[in-house]
Amino acid sequence: MAQRRYDHEKWARQQSLEYEREQRAVTAAEKGAERERKQAAIAAGKKHAHELNVETAATVERLTSVLVCGLGRPSGLDLATLLRRDQPAPLDLGSRDRPASRLVWEDYAPPPPGALSTVFGGRARHDRRVEEARAEFDDALAAYDRAETTRQRWVREARTRHQLAVEEHTAGVAEHNQAIESLRTGLASRDRESVEAYLEMVLARTPLPNDVPHQAEVAYSPRGEQAVLRFELPSADVVPAIANYTFVGTSGELREKKRPDAEFRRLYRSIVSQIALLYMRDLLEADRELENVELGGHVHAINPATGQREYPCLISFAVDRERYQTLNLRDVTPEKCLTHLNALVSRHPHAVEPVTPVRDFDLARYSFVESVDVVAGLDSRSDLTKMTSTEFEHFVRQLFEARGLEGWTTDRVGDDGVDAVVVNRDPIVGGLTIVQAKKYTRVLGVNHIRELVGAMDEKRAGRGILVTTSWFASGCWTKATENGRVELIDGPRLRWLCQEHLGMDVLVAPPVGRAITWSPPPPS
Repeated sequence: MAQRRYDHEKWARQQSLEYEREQRAVTAAEKGAERERKQAAIAAGKKHAHELNVETAATVERLTSVLVCGLGRPSGLDLATLLRRDQPAPLDLGSRDRPASRLVWEDYAPPPPGALSTVFGGRARHDRRVEEARAEFDDALAAYDRAETTRQRWVREARTRHQLAVEEHTAGVAEHNQAIESLRTGLASRDRESVEAYLEMVLARTPLPNDVPHQAEVAYSPRGEQAVLRFELPSADVVPAIANYTFVGTSGELREKKRPDAEFRRLYRSIVSQIALLYMRDLLEADRELENVELGGHVHAINPATGQREYPCLISFAVDRERYQTLNLRDVTPEKCLTHLNALVSRHPHAVEPVTPVRDFDLARYSFVESVDVVAGLDSRSDLTKMTSTEFEHFVRQLFEARGLEGWTTDRVGDDGVDAVVVNRDPIVGGLTIVQAKKYTRVLGVNHIRELVGAMDEKRAGRGILVTTSWFASGCWTKATENGRVELIDGPRLRWLCQEHLGMDVLVAPPVGRAITWSPPPPS
């Protein structure tokens, strides 16, 4: 008994020791695994921080080398390279190009019976096999004919589709090349629309980082070979707000070091300056006929005072070719170069503090002519229908100026039906309005409203006014009301406005038999 009890206790001690050893091994393994996990987490955290730092540095490098990289390639655009010379894809009928081999009876016919088999009824058996083979052959031949008919129909349809595709491709190539040729011809003759289209194509190819907007609009005037450019700038968040990242292994925290405000402002100002100078260079190098360029860089932002989206100008300057040729842009400091060019640059572009642009781009879209004082030469009882069309346009412009607006009369050539432009500088209800002046003695129809709306859309004007010495068809008033941005001024109302703002009693001379029932609106 004692021996048995001793052996049992010994076995129990051994089991306990074995269990303790196993527990220590498990604990050691768990601690080792935990150490490896922590080391892996630290390594992953440091790798992530390194990747973020590399990405941040690459972003800053891209943004600080916009001008240098852009200068490294020609800015001109050879329109001949835009001509299409591609050929339509050839017709591929694949395996259906040719019919399958036609079936022959020999492939189905059973072999003739031997001499001996005919003695024992082989002839009858052979006749049955021939009959069965003939039926099989006839079925296969019918199926072949159906398949061949289907194949031929498919080939005809495929050829028809291919021919239509070839014709469409050929027409598309011809239309594209004709447009390029027209652009080239217009560019050589200094046609306004052609020059604008060409310059916008050039600027669309200006190399900018992917996180920088690429929107540029050009207005060109043949007079003095002048181009006005409005382009979009990136917002301040294009500059990485974090300077670098550090992973703290003891806490597992990714710490961010904010970029100093002075450095942030300097980087953003540099980016804005580089983009402006690069656009300037591309304009003047791509079109050697240009003599003067004016540039305005804008940014989309929300006005914190009104909560409204705005497009304020952050940089504006003008430069002529003579002065441009004195610049070595590869070695300039962009901000100092703009100072040298007397550029208007926001003191705090990162805070979207605007400047007044050198030229209002919307007004630059129009070809303005010298204003003529028509009112001074009128008698107190002048008949407006006796004026020339040019005199009437100037008269209408002066009428709006008398109402406290700024006005310009446009060139009679190339302004797409726009006779005058008036601007209300009121920041709340102001804006740009285009005017069409019709010195008519007959009724104006709805087509004139459509013409005005088309000009408004093309010129991106907020409002349009149609002024006439005669009257409008009833549908015009309905159309104008539906549009909401068109105002009509017929002969009677024009006469009232002249009395109200010019102190003149003019004649609009409606046709005989046309009663005037319009009553003037209350003064606005």
